[in-house]
Amino acid sequence: MVEYASVDVDLTSKIAPATEHWKEIDRLREQHRFFWNSHGPGYWVLTRYDDIREAFNTPEIFSNRSIVATDPNPAYRFLPSFSEPPQHMKYRHLMNAWFAPAAIKRYAPRVAELARQTIEPLVPGGRCDFIRAFGDGFPVKVFLLVMGLPLDDADFFVSAVHRMSGDTPGHPSDMTAWDDIQNYWRLMVEDRRSAPRDPSVDFVTHLSRCELDGEPLPDQDILDILVTLTLGSLDTIKNQLGWCFYHLATHPDDRRRVAADPELVPSAVEEFLRAYPIVGMARKVTQDIDFHGCPIKQDQMVLLSIPAATRDPRQFPDADKVLIDRSPNRHIAFGASEHRCLGSHLARCELQSAIRQWHELIPDYHLDTDEQLLAHGGLISLRTLPLAWDV
Repeated sequence: MVEYASVDVDLTSKIAPATEHWKEIDRLREQHRFFWNSHGPGYWVLTRYDDIREAFNTPEIFSNRSIVATDPNPAYRFLPSFSEPPQHMKYRHLMNAWFAPAAIKRYAPRVAELARQTIEPLVPGGRCDFIRAFGDGFPVKVFLLVMGLPLDDADFFVSAVHRMSGDTPGHPSDMTAWDDIQNYWRLMVEDRRSAPRDPSVDFVTHLSRCELDGEPLPDQDILDILVTLTLGSLDTIKNQLGWCFYHLATHPDDRRRVAADPELVPSAVEEFLRAYPIVGMARKVTQDIDFHGCPIKQDQMVLLSIPAATRDPRQFPDADKVLIDRSPNRHIAFGASEHRCLGSHLARCELQSAIRQWHELIPDYHLDTDEQLLAHGGLISLRTLPLAWDV
């Protein structure tokens, strides 16, 4: 009989001091190449870089029928995330014109302008909660820009994300916000069907004209794609930005280097993605398998712990240190294989633009609190990030 560790650990909702989630994940990785997490419904967890890359690259076994470890039979559908080869790449090809590097390069000047416009009103005040003052609004504005939609809709999305994530103290997660987002896109699809806009600018019009296997893309597919892009584009960027600026606010030498040398920003962003990874990705197994000693049964869920992988010392020398000029840096913060995050190039553009523009306007800043900052598990996120600077 194969022996394996069973651990009861909350990887989804635990609130802990900032960075403690990664310390716990690091301890688990060094203790267990894999383990059964008995917390909640139970699922396997892979912790090592090589194993996780292999699982990502074996979709015939580690399938995308569900990507949430605690929800093996979801009632919702994320597209293209839930699709399998070869259908998955067919969906991706429909969207490449919006998210490929060449497209992002065209958006970059406007993204930088949106970052600057969001920062400039903050400068005279000398302090802010970065998560609320910048993290809420900037990713939403960029998302609407890329979708070809008016920035007037930003407040709706900010409110919906707040309600859905439950990140307002005293207010639990409100899943009616999910319905509101779906209804927003449903009305948008209906409008574009009856009154199409320029398909080279308006993403919904573009999708409404797309074909899949020789047939028009169904409205439900379009709706599922739009909801998936919304959820993947807003909270994730906000929270990754939070960790970038948390590090720079608490490591003045790195902050001064970034402010003095903007050419260092792309490398710094890659290292922040590696050292402060916020997203894990699960897979549903299609058959019984002994995966390097891990006895996984058909239909069991497996969490591919990206936070554990990108901090694995077997792959990254001095993995516990943040080296903003690290090279090479083969992190997998955006996943791996053909299911690698569709919006990774846009995300990099947003993170780099935010850091460059902020340090042009506010090069010297620090944490504006003596209290311990808290982070939420699951999508590892800071509750608040108070910053202050001299005016």
